[in-house]
Amino acid sequence: MKIVIYEVQSMYCTDLGPTFIENNVELKDRSFIVYGEKDHEFRAAKTCPKLLLIEVSVNSTGDLIFTAPEQNPLIITLPNPKGKPVIITMDNKAPAHTLDCGDEAAKWLSQYVLNKPSGLRLGYYRSQFRRDIKQQFPEYVGVYNNMRRESAGIYTNLTSYHLINQRSIDALNQHLVEPTSANNFRANIIVESDNLEAYSEEYWDWIKIGDVVMRLIRPCTRCAMTTVHPERAAYSKQREPLKSLERVNNPKQPAYFKLEGKRGVMGIQVELWKTGEIQVGDEVFIA
Repeated sequence: MKIVIYEVQSMYCTDLGPTFIENNVELKDRSFIVYGEKDHEFRAAKTCPKLLLIEVSVNSTGDLIFTAPEQNPLIITLPNPKGKPVIITMDNKAPAHTLDCGDEAAKWLSQYVLNKPSGLRLGYYRSQFRRDIKQQFPEYVGVYNNMRRESAGIYTNLTSYHLINQRSIDALNQHLVEPTSANNFRANIIVESDNLEAYSEEYWDWIKIGDVVMRLIRPCTRCAMTTVHPERAAYSKQREPLKSLERVNNPKQPAYFKLEGKRGVMGIQVELWKTGEIQVGDEVFIA
């Protein structure tokens, strides 16, 4: 099993090594977001691929550090939690709230990603900004029956976490010239077992790993983000691995297929029901 998080939506992942404690206050999945200075729209690696080359770490004093090729490191100063929130727009045009991280972070990001002194801003999530995803994704209501208002993640597209079965990646790789990995699909938890079949995670309901309990909300349909190589920050001219995935694995339930069509599916979006500690090597229980 592998456990990773993406502190900033659309940036590179952090491998958490042997242990992940969900209550860690410094590192939370997708708790930062990059948005446009003028339009306040979320910026993803689909349109700003250099975001994928920015890595995030925590130093000995608990400060978050951004690093990127040929850039001086940026120490992130968290904004005042009582500051006035900025309303931004997510991918699906749904509104979200964020706290702006200041001009230094904005200049650093703009210079690296856009090669301009301005244009991008960095936002940070506070717990009072909880989203109502049933309101933001009304088309899912009545189709994905496990979905609740509480299912929302921070600045994720939908839920708290994303899980992939390594056997599904292996099966897809049989159709690819250049092998892909779970990093292309930006999963948090990658499970591996000889007892699992490819794409079987789409039929799970409850998942328990270590002390943590999660529930399946939705098989994860994929977008063009998967065609940007996470280490090279370059698009695949052949639209891979998405093109092959759309051919070999689509939504299986009739209601899901009616809503999603022939979109490629890889992994599952899960809601966190019980926090706790996960360790690499923990048994995975499914029901």
